[in-house]
Amino acid sequence: MLSVDVAIVGAGFGGSLLALVLQRAGLRVALIDRGKHPRFAIGESSTPIANLVLRDLCREYDLPNIAPLAKYGSWQVRHPQLTAGIKRGFSYFSHQADRPFVADVEHSTELLVAASSRDESADTHWLRQDVDAFLFREAATAGVFVFEETQVMDLAVQGESIELQLSQIGPCRARFVVDASGEAGWLPKRLGIEDRSHEMRTNSRTVFAHFAGVKRWREHLQEAGVPTDEHPFDCDHAALHHVFDGGWMWQLRFNDESVSAGFVLTDSITRSVSDGEHSRTHGFGYSANRSPSLTLRVSEGEALWDRCLARFPSIADQFSHAKIIRPESGLRITGRLQRKWAQAAGPWWALLPNTAGFVDPLHSTGIAHTLCGIERLAQVLIHSLGRDEFSDQLRHYDTCVLAELDLIDQLVSGCFLGLGEFRLFGLMSMLYFAAATSYERLRLGALRNFAPAFLLADDPTWRDIIAAMHSRARTIVSSPEPARRQQLDELESELVKSLAPYNRVGLCDRSLRNMYRHSALPE
Repeated sequence: MLSVDVAIVGAGFGGSLLALVLQRAGLRVALIDRGKHPRFAIGESSTPIANLVLRDLCREYDLPNIAPLAKYGSWQVRHPQLTAGIKRGFSYFSHQADRPFVADVEHSTELLVAASSRDESADTHWLRQDVDAFLFREAATAGVFVFEETQVMDLAVQGESIELQLSQIGPCRARFVVDASGEAGWLPKRLGIEDRSHEMRTNSRTVFAHFAGVKRWREHLQEAGVPTDEHPFDCDHAALHHVFDGGWMWQLRFNDESVSAGFVLTDSITRSVSDGEHSRTHGFGYSANRSPSLTLRVSEGEALWDRCLARFPSIADQFSHAKIIRPESGLRITGRLQRKWAQAAGPWWALLPNTAGFVDPLHSTGIAHTLCGIERLAQVLIHSLGRDEFSDQLRHYDTCVLAELDLIDQLVSGCFLGLGEFRLFGLMSMLYFAAATSYERLRLGALRNFAPAFLLADDPTWRDIIAAMHSRARTIVSSPEPARRQQLDELESELVKSLAPYNRVGLCDRSLRNMYRHSALPE
């Protein structure tokens, strides 16, 4: 019988990287996946936080072949075979339905926030099928026991060990089990953990794919006579967001000129695509199926995608010659994206953050949050497994992951309140950028083996600020139009005051006219 210290179920980038870290620290690890690499996946945009944590993990656990992935420049030198895209920051453009995109000298329909000061140190978009397969191979090479196309058929707790029955393999005994299966939620479903997705404030669905032949947004702007000379970086070298009343679209461009793109739509869009009618509010529709499964009919995805493009002529121009290249099955459409389990850890098990819950692609938190979870859980398993303090450390991990998910939910849902009022959207986005830049700088000054909770989720003052701004934003969107301008002015004044202790990069500066070129982490 195979006997290991830790069994990890799910071999996406999170499960494979955790397996590598634990193996480097001297633990015996089994990595089990029901699928096979390479495979299509999304969740592709890194951030400065993600790069910092990945860098530190590689230094701490001696992973020199993975360390180059922490910066765009070193990635291109060491691993050009792994498809990536350059990400200099975040760019946002506000659209009105049935009208071409328009801009003005104040950039009132644009927002660009730099995350790096030059290409070499930029963040990256990960072509996940390349990166996930690479990390899985690295784990196998390092000595992790890896199993693809393998199901966990049964699980039983026997004293201080857990016995997993693996298809085609037989029994595997472990001291601890980690669920890195993400949306599948294998372990919480098995254990009957309460599903608390209904508690989440954000409510969105998405239709997405990877495309070839997508016109660069900067090219469209130039053709339309919209100047780009004041942009702090190429707006396509970014997590590019098209924002509109009722939703938003992401575009992530890779070096092979393919683009990951998806429309994210809120719960205010209520009619099914299949009825062939436009919503009276937004002109969209989608299946009301709440399941997060990605198995809804392809025809529904195509109808929804076409309807979205038809409402936004400037985006439609970008996709006029585009074709789907990934996945082979075509467009994917989801039910509600948001999910959250009531627990993230127990006496002999833990969930990585992306299994514990998910909010929305807005703010690109997925990779960074997973890496923070890997870092924290690895410390617990390496230094406390089998010791008296182990249960206390696991409870702390559980509390931290769930608090971080709740904070992300507040940040995203606050921005969603402003989807139809771009000035409000921009102001609420400043909360995320204040949290991210503060975390980055706190982390750089932190003591060894210590890191604050992701996006300052363990800071009660910060949580109070976000709650207060969220409440103010909700009041604004429910107010009649004539009162909104004054309320937005008041919100901005209060935001500037509240953010002062956390504002390290000059956020909320009207003189910058939404062009934040000096918000990158110092190199």
